[in-house]
Amino acid sequence: MLRTELTDPNRYFAILTAIAAGKTTSNEIAQAIGIDGKQISTYTQKLERLRLIEREVPITEEKAKSRRGRYRILDPLFRFWFRFVYGKEDRYERLGEDAYDAVIKPELPDFVSHEFEKLCRDALPNLYPAETFLDIGRWWYNEHEVDVVGFTTDGPMVVGECKFTNAPLDYGALASLEDHADEIRWTPDGDERDTEYALFTRSGATQSVQEAVSERDDVRLFDLGDITEHA
Repeated sequence: MLRTELTDPNRYFAILTAIAAGKTTSNEIAQAIGIDGKQISTYTQKLERLRLIEREVPITEEKAKSRRGRYRILDPLFRFWFRFVYGKEDRYERLGEDAYDAVIKPELPDFVSHEFEKLCRDALPNLYPAETFLDIGRWWYNEHEVDVVGFTTDGPMVVGECKFTNAPLDYGALASLEDHADEIRWTPDGDERDTEYALFTRSGATQSVQEAVSERDDVRLFDLGDITEHA
């Protein structure tokens, strides 16, 4: 289908492969495939029109004006194929039944983490039923990044950290979330804001995190069952 729709499929396939490998900004993609950065928008706009990729911007910015956009492949099957299969067919033939353990399994948590974060964002309104969310998305600026950000009508900003790992979520994740959230420039109607912290985890949390959740009113912990039930 792609080869039918696209006049230069190899170039577009290279772009999709770069995005699947984690090159998400225009400059990163252009450098990865070896073209001038000014040309990349011609290709990415075509892929957006075909609904193969989307351009995300931080929740605090307007999409049309932001220069900090990141691209992602929309379809999980396409994202998997361009990350693990395309251009690597000979590797699978050589490894045979060992291919999954050698090639896919080590990178699977990182691959799934993006969908896990989206699932957490989708679940947010149902996990906080008392709040009315105006906008839900991601936020980043330089070295700061927050997986889940929800702006509500009555003031609280809900920020979340998502951990799709085999290890329990530790206190460092909460401390990091608090530091990053402090950099988000948003206040409701110019007033002081309240911040709620949501921790989303696949493999539970350490004792220190559980103690923080029990002692503080502004921190909540959600496991995989909570997330999938409410997404």
